[in-house]
Amino acid sequence: MRIAALFAITILAACASLDPIPAAQAQAQPNSPVAAALERDANASLNPADAPAGAYALDARHASVIWRVRHMGLGLYTARFDTIAGTLNFDPQNPAASSVNVTIAANSVSTGLINREGARAFDGEIADVLGADEHPNITFVSRAVQQTGPTTGLITGDLTLNGRTNPVTLEASFHGGRFVQLRGRHVIAFSGRTIIRRSQWGAGSVIFNQFAGDDVEILIDAEFIRES
Repeated sequence: MRIAALFAITILAACASLDPIPAAQAQAQPNSPVAAALERDANASLNPADAPAGAYALDARHASVIWRVRHMGLGLYTARFDTIAGTLNFDPQNPAASSVNVTIAANSVSTGLINREGARAFDGEIADVLGADEHPNITFVSRAVQQTGPTTGLITGDLTLNGRTNPVTLEASFHGGRFVQLRGRHVIAFSGRTIIRRSQWGAGSVIFNQFAGDDVEILIDAEFIRES
Protein backbone atom coordinates (compact mmCIF):
# COMPACT_ATOMS: atom_id res chain seq x y z
CA MET A 1 0.00 0.00 0.00
CA ARG A 2 1.47 3.34 -1.04
CA ILE A 3 -0.12 6.57 -0.04
CA ALA A 4 0.84 10.12 -0.75
CA ALA A 5 -0.11 12.53 1.95
CA LEU A 6 0.78 15.89 3.15
CA PHE A 7 0.32 18.51 5.72
CA ALA A 8 -0.87 21.93 5.67
CA ILE A 9 -1.49 23.67 8.96
CA THR A 10 -4.65 24.87 7.85
CA ILE A 11 -8.39 24.79 4.44
CA LEU A 12 -11.81 25.05 4.22
CA ALA A 13 -11.24 24.40 0.54
CA ALA A 14 -14.26 22.99 -1.17
CA CYS A 15 -13.06 19.41 -1.57
CA ALA A 16 -16.46 17.82 -1.33
CA SER A 17 -15.27 14.58 -2.88
CA LEU A 18 -13.46 13.61 0.33
CA ASP A 19 -16.62 14.05 2.36
CA PRO A 20 -14.92 13.62 5.75
CA ILE A 21 -16.78 13.36 9.04
CA PRO A 22 -15.54 16.10 11.39
CA ALA A 23 -14.37 14.74 14.73
CA ALA A 24 -16.97 16.79 16.60
CA GLN A 25 -19.76 15.10 14.65
CA ALA A 26 -18.40 11.56 14.60
CA GLN A 27 -19.88 10.71 18.03
CA ALA A 28 -23.07 12.71 17.66
CA GLN A 29 -25.21 9.72 16.72
CA PRO A 30 -28.73 9.56 18.14
CA ASN A 31 -29.31 7.02 20.92
CA SER A 32 -25.58 6.39 21.23
CA PRO A 33 -24.20 5.46 24.69
CA VAL A 34 -20.94 7.23 23.79
CA ALA A 35 -20.43 10.74 25.16
CA ALA A 36 -20.51 13.53 22.58
CA ALA A 37 -17.19 14.97 23.76
CA LEU A 38 -14.41 14.59 26.31
CA GLU A 39 -14.97 16.52 29.52
CA ARG A 40 -13.02 19.74 30.17
CA ASP A 41 -11.50 20.89 33.44
CA ALA A 42 -14.16 22.49 35.63
CA ASN A 43 -12.00 25.62 35.94
CA ALA A 44 -11.57 26.08 32.20
CA SER A 45 -13.45 29.00 30.69
CA LEU A 46 -15.05 28.74 27.26
CA ASN A 47 -15.26 32.51 27.08
CA PRO A 48 -12.27 33.72 25.05
CA ALA A 49 -12.57 37.14 26.71
CA ASP A 50 -11.48 35.56 30.01
CA ALA A 51 -8.03 34.85 28.58
CA PRO A 52 -5.42 37.62 28.70
CA ALA A 53 -4.43 39.17 25.39
CA GLY A 54 -0.86 39.05 24.18
CA ALA A 55 1.79 36.71 22.81
CA TYR A 56 1.47 32.96 23.25
CA ALA A 57 3.84 30.14 22.27
CA LEU A 58 2.71 26.78 20.94
CA ASP A 59 3.19 23.98 23.46
CA ALA A 60 4.68 21.37 21.12
CA ARG A 61 4.35 18.63 23.76
CA HIS A 62 0.59 19.15 23.81
CA ALA A 63 -0.16 19.67 20.14
CA SER A 64 -0.88 17.40 17.20
CA VAL A 65 -1.20 17.75 13.45
CA ILE A 66 -3.00 14.77 11.97
CA TRP A 67 -3.58 14.22 8.26
CA ARG A 68 -6.01 11.85 6.58
CA VAL A 69 -6.28 10.80 2.95
CA ARG A 70 -8.56 8.38 1.10
CA HIS A 71 -6.78 5.20 0.00
CA MET A 72 -8.07 4.20 -3.44
CA GLY A 73 -11.18 6.27 -2.72
CA LEU A 74 -12.12 4.00 0.19
CA GLY A 75 -10.75 3.98 3.74
CA LEU A 76 -9.09 6.92 5.47
CA TYR A 77 -5.35 6.50 5.96
CA THR A 78 -4.15 8.50 8.97
CA ALA A 79 -0.73 9.74 10.08
CA ARG A 80 0.80 12.81 11.73
CA PHE A 81 3.70 15.26 11.92
CA ASP A 82 5.90 15.11 15.00
CA THR A 83 7.83 18.42 14.95
CA ILE A 84 5.75 21.59 15.34
CA ALA A 85 6.49 25.15 16.50
CA GLY A 86 4.45 28.34 16.43
CA THR A 87 3.32 31.59 17.97
CA LEU A 88 -0.06 33.19 18.54
CA ASN A 89 -0.87 36.86 19.04
CA PHE A 90 -4.23 36.62 20.80
CA ASP A 91 -6.69 39.50 21.05
CA PRO A 92 -9.97 38.21 22.58
CA GLN A 93 -11.59 41.67 22.45
CA ASN A 94 -10.87 42.01 18.73
CA PRO A 95 -10.43 38.52 17.21
CA ALA A 96 -9.78 39.99 13.76
CA ALA A 97 -6.55 41.46 15.14
CA SER A 98 -5.26 38.04 16.26
CA SER A 99 -2.63 36.21 14.22
CA VAL A 100 -0.88 32.85 14.18
CA ASN A 101 2.37 31.62 12.65
CA VAL A 102 3.23 27.91 12.54
CA THR A 103 6.19 25.89 11.24
CA ILE A 104 6.26 22.12 10.76
CA ALA A 105 9.26 19.98 9.80
CA ALA A 106 8.35 18.28 6.53
CA ASN A 107 10.54 15.30 7.35
CA SER A 108 8.76 14.65 10.67
CA VAL A 109 6.09 12.52 8.99
CA SER A 110 5.05 9.66 11.26
CA THR A 111 2.93 6.81 9.88
CA GLY A 112 3.93 4.25 12.49
CA LEU A 113 4.95 1.81 9.75
CA ILE A 114 8.25 -0.07 10.08
CA ASN A 115 9.74 -2.24 7.32
CA ARG A 116 11.42 -5.64 7.68
CA GLU A 117 14.71 -3.95 8.53
CA GLY A 118 13.07 -2.01 11.34
CA ALA A 119 13.35 1.31 9.50
CA ARG A 120 10.68 3.96 8.95
CA ALA A 121 11.23 3.93 5.21
CA PHE A 122 7.63 4.76 4.36
CA ASP A 123 7.86 7.99 6.35
CA GLY A 124 10.84 8.94 4.20
CA GLU A 125 8.94 8.19 1.00
CA ILE A 126 6.16 10.57 2.01
CA ALA A 127 8.71 13.21 3.08
CA ASP A 128 10.18 12.96 -0.44
CA VAL A 129 6.72 13.61 -1.89
CA LEU A 130 6.56 16.73 0.27
CA GLY A 131 9.93 17.94 -1.05
CA ALA A 132 11.45 17.82 2.44
CA ASP A 133 15.08 17.80 1.28
CA GLU A 134 14.84 21.03 -0.70
CA HIS A 135 12.10 22.62 1.39
CA PRO A 136 12.45 21.35 4.98
CA ASN A 137 9.78 23.58 6.50
CA ILE A 138 6.04 23.74 5.99
CA THR A 139 4.71 27.09 7.17
CA PHE A 140 1.38 28.75 7.72
CA VAL A 141 1.10 32.52 8.24
CA SER A 142 -2.35 33.90 8.95
CA ARG A 143 -3.62 36.94 7.07
CA ALA A 144 -7.17 37.35 8.37
CA VAL A 145 -9.42 36.06 11.15
CA GLN A 146 -13.22 36.01 10.87
CA GLN A 147 -15.29 35.22 13.96
CA THR A 148 -18.26 32.96 13.11
CA GLY A 149 -19.54 32.26 16.63
CA PRO A 150 -18.73 32.71 20.32
CA THR A 151 -15.97 30.08 20.14
CA THR A 152 -15.49 29.52 16.39
CA GLY A 153 -13.89 31.29 13.48
CA LEU A 154 -12.19 31.06 10.09
CA ILE A 155 -8.48 31.74 9.79
CA THR A 156 -7.24 32.54 6.29
CA GLY A 157 -3.55 32.58 5.52
CA ASP A 158 -0.68 31.45 3.31
CA LEU A 159 0.46 27.84 3.35
CA THR A 160 3.96 27.21 2.00
CA LEU A 161 4.77 23.60 1.15
CA ASN A 162 7.21 22.04 -1.31
CA GLY A 163 8.38 25.53 -2.25
CA ARG A 164 4.91 26.70 -3.28
CA THR A 165 2.58 29.10 -1.49
CA ASN A 166 -1.21 29.08 -1.76
CA PRO A 167 -4.00 30.61 0.35
CA VAL A 168 -5.92 28.31 2.68
CA THR A 169 -8.71 28.72 5.22
CA LEU A 170 -8.83 26.91 8.55
CA GLU A 171 -11.95 26.20 10.60
CA ALA A 172 -10.91 27.01 14.18
CA SER A 173 -12.59 26.32 17.51
CA PHE A 174 -11.68 27.64 20.97
CA HIS A 175 -11.61 24.83 23.56
CA GLY A 176 -11.13 26.88 26.66
CA GLY A 177 -8.44 28.43 28.79
CA ARG A 178 -7.31 28.73 32.38
CA PHE A 179 -4.37 29.68 34.56
CA VAL A 180 -2.20 26.57 35.10
CA GLN A 181 -0.42 26.63 38.44
CA LEU A 182 2.19 24.11 37.31
CA ARG A 183 3.34 26.48 34.58
CA GLY A 184 2.55 29.75 36.29
CA ARG A 185 1.01 30.90 33.02
CA HIS A 186 -2.34 31.11 31.30
CA VAL A 187 -2.97 28.34 28.76
CA ILE A 188 -5.53 28.36 25.95
CA ALA A 189 -6.53 25.53 23.61
CA PHE A 190 -7.75 25.44 20.02
CA SER A 191 -8.60 22.89 17.37
CA GLY A 192 -8.59 23.36 13.62
CA ARG A 193 -9.66 21.58 10.48
CA THR A 194 -9.07 22.09 6.80
CA ILE A 195 -8.88 20.22 3.51
CA ILE A 196 -6.30 20.86 0.81
CA ARG A 197 -5.59 19.47 -2.64
CA ARG A 198 -2.00 18.25 -2.62
CA SER A 199 -1.71 18.78 -6.38
CA GLN A 200 -1.80 22.56 -5.76
CA TRP A 201 1.56 22.18 -4.04
CA GLY A 202 2.99 19.69 -6.54
CA ALA A 203 3.03 16.92 -3.93
CA GLY A 204 2.65 13.62 -5.71
CA SER A 205 4.08 11.08 -8.13
CA VAL A 206 2.76 8.72 -10.79
CA ILE A 207 2.78 5.79 -8.35
CA PHE A 208 1.40 7.66 -5.35
CA ASN A 209 -1.37 9.25 -7.36
CA GLN A 210 -2.73 5.81 -8.26
CA PHE A 211 -3.42 4.99 -4.63
CA ALA A 212 -3.91 8.28 -2.78
CA GLY A 213 -6.69 10.82 -3.17
CA ASP A 214 -5.80 14.38 -4.06
CA ASP A 215 -7.75 15.72 -1.08
CA VAL A 216 -6.01 15.73 2.29
CA GLU A 217 -7.83 16.52 5.52
CA ILE A 218 -5.84 18.22 8.28
CA LEU A 219 -6.92 17.96 11.95
CA ILE A 220 -5.12 20.17 14.47
CA ASP A 221 -5.27 20.33 18.26
CA ALA A 222 -2.98 22.67 20.16
CA GLU A 223 -2.40 24.39 23.46
CA PHE A 224 -0.70 27.80 23.62
CA ILE A 225 1.10 29.16 26.70
CA ARG A 226 1.14 32.89 27.42
CA GLU A 227 4.71 34.11 27.15
CA SER A 228 4.58 36.72 29.91
